[in-house]
Amino acid sequence: MRPGVARPHVDCTTSYLWPVVDTALFAYEAAGVAYVSTLDEARFRNYPISKQGDMAVGVAFAAAFAGSAVYGYVSAARCRRVQHGPVRGDYLPGVSD
Repeated sequence: MRPGVARPHVDCTTSYLWPVVDTALFAYEAAGVAYVSTLDEARFRNYPISKQGDMAVGVAFAAAFAGSAVYGYVSAARCRRVQHGPVRGDYLPGVSD
């Protein structure tokens, strides 16, 4: 982009709040699946769901939260790049300002 040219207005969010929440929920679900995997099968005898069913539901929710977190991080990063304009030619990641 040439100097003096206005950047287009982009209506998106640069916040990482919701991806962080999704990451925490993923960790909670993954920990729950790990915990259930250590339980004895007899513990689920009087429950309406089996051990494998409980673990499958936990894995499904963990995958959904993980996917949502990745999508949120990528979308927020893309929004930041778009709002801040193109990178200068002399930019070096981790070195330049």
